[in-house]
Amino acid sequence: MKSAGRAAAALSLVLLAAACAPKKSKTAAEVLLTQRMAQVLLRDGHPVDAEKAFRDALKEEPKNPEVLDGLGVSLVMQGRYQEALPPLQKAVQAAPENGSYRNNMGVAQMELGQFAEAEQAFAAAERSANSDDRISAAINRGRLRQRQGDLAGAEREFTLAMARDPKSFAATFGRAVARETRGDLEGAAEDYLAALKLQSGNAEANLRLGLCLVSLEKPDLGRRYLQRAIDLDPNGDTGAKARMLLEKSK
Repeated sequence: MKSAGRAAAALSLVLLAAACAPKKSKTAAEVLLTQRMAQVLLRDGHPVDAEKAFRDALKEEPKNPEVLDGLGVSLVMQGRYQEALPPLQKAVQAAPENGSYRNNMGVAQMELGQFAEAEQAFAAAERSANSDDRISAAINRGRLRQRQGDLAGAEREFTLAMARDPKSFAATFGRAVARETRGDLEGAAEDYLAALKLQSGNAEANLRLGLCLVSLEKPDLGRRYLQRAIDLDPNGDTGAKARMLLEKSK
């Protein structure tokens, strides 16, 4: 009986030790797999799942700037700008030469109304050796100018981005919005049409082009694009707006 009791006590100690032992860290390959999975989720438009994966990766590599930036971007995509800013700032601190991190931090700052800080971030991204970073910086400055009410400045920035990348939908669409807001409907219609040549399935571009054409007294052509917006977004807000405009233009 005593022998059995000692054996049971020994087993209890073994189980207790196993329970208290630190969990084994993931291997480098496992951590890399998590990071790649998070990036794919982010790219494919699943920011909530991407956030979870980035947070998991940060447990193993809390100072990894790529993971910090990815977490920040996933939060920005969810509209959680205040939460996004700290990891984005840490990413920039870890890799200050990275223009992409600067752009992403600037977007969060812009959304929070920190326009001066966003301006500095985009200016730093403009100095990046990476051409994509410079294109993004011009687009972001265009959006910043729009927020500031400087529509002429916004148009200049988007024009600069288009010169750098004529196939940039974001730059072309951005300039169209700036021109439409300024009242240059003909210029806006040209840009919306150019944007649709780049992304024909964009419902908002179809809606805005249709509205411009109806306003320019080209109702038949305008209604075609409004109907296209409805077909592309039958149950969404853009489709609902197009449907209302289509009914009123008859």
